[in-house]
Amino acid sequence: MSKHPKLIAPRDSFINPRINPPISPPLNAPSTKPSDRVSQIIRQLHLRKASCEASSQPWIVFPLQPGEFELLIPLLKADESLWSFFKDSRFAKRCDYFSRSRRFVLRMPTTAHEFFRSSVVLDIQEQFGKLAAGTDDAAEFARNVRYRGSPRLYFPADEVAGGSGDNEDIAPSHYDIHEPDAVFKHIDAQWPCIVIEVSSSEKEKELNDLAEDYILGSDGNIPWVIGLNIEYKQSKKATFSVWQPQYIEHDDGQESLVSAQTVFRDELGNLSGDKGLEIQLKVMANKDLINNNPSTITQRIFISPSTLYDFVTRAEADDEKVKEKRGKMSPLKPGAKKLRRQRTQQEEPKLDDERRF
Repeated sequence: MSKHPKLIAPRDSFINPRINPPISPPLNAPSTKPSDRVSQIIRQLHLRKASCEASSQPWIVFPLQPGEFELLIPLLKADESLWSFFKDSRFAKRCDYFSRSRRFVLRMPTTAHEFFRSSVVLDIQEQFGKLAAGTDDAAEFARNVRYRGSPRLYFPADEVAGGSGDNEDIAPSHYDIHEPDAVFKHIDAQWPCIVIEVSSSEKEKELNDLAEDYILGSDGNIPWVIGLNIEYKQSKKATFSVWQPQYIEHDDGQESLVSAQTVFRDELGNLSGDKGLEIQLKVMANKDLINNNPSTITQRIFISPSTLYDFVTRAEADDEKVKEKRGKMSPLKPGAKKLRRQRTQQEEPKLDDERRF
């Protein structure tokens, strides 16, 4: 019998293999605990919508019981204002749902993480711009790659074939939801070509699962997942990890994903190592996106370890300056008052809204 290639994902995710969750009970099944967990999520969203931080944690995990995520979505949709907030990634909240382990996660990126992320994104954008100025296949590809912010991505569960990536009407029990910190996408591609996640100690533990969902959930069409980790509490260590899809000849159907972690700042906060972040264009430019053979493209996106080190150091310094209110600013004119506009009748909360809150 001939062997068939299998898309592989991280080996370490199979050290403790995850078992498919049991079939969820009907939504009308009697239960008391699920409502408590769902209520906690809704309360967190209400507080974030009102710009009130219920928690300073950048990564809050809500373990759910079977059927609870299916209950959460209709409850959110029943509150039009909250549902609009939940769907809109422009707000400073992001979320994830891991269907296999039934974990719902609310993100709140720290200021230092956002500063670091923006520096990396701007550097990659600038390099794509320089490549786009050429006349070869790499230039053609680079001209069509765009930074797309932090979109919500929907990944069909393993038993569901295909998937569009942005369809919120898929049955909740059959997809994973993720809102990466940053993505780059070719205008003709279904999925991003680069996904970036910036993490601290809480989120770093989840990066393997995130990378697995991005790569396997897109059937290998997301070719680069980059994890940037900054430690704060006990260490100044900073690293980056890269995940890519890889096909191997395998008979038993096991799937793993290769990854490599590179240290560019040690525990004491010193520059470490000489390996930078390298992204090969030929891996992203598949035959469906360019006319010629992608293997002929030799150009790359590269950020040196010293540049990454500078990005992190400046991000932390900027964060401290803001926290300590040392940034320059113009004072309010003497005697001037702040005049806020009057809320319209349509903007005033209704009794039902107050009860839900």
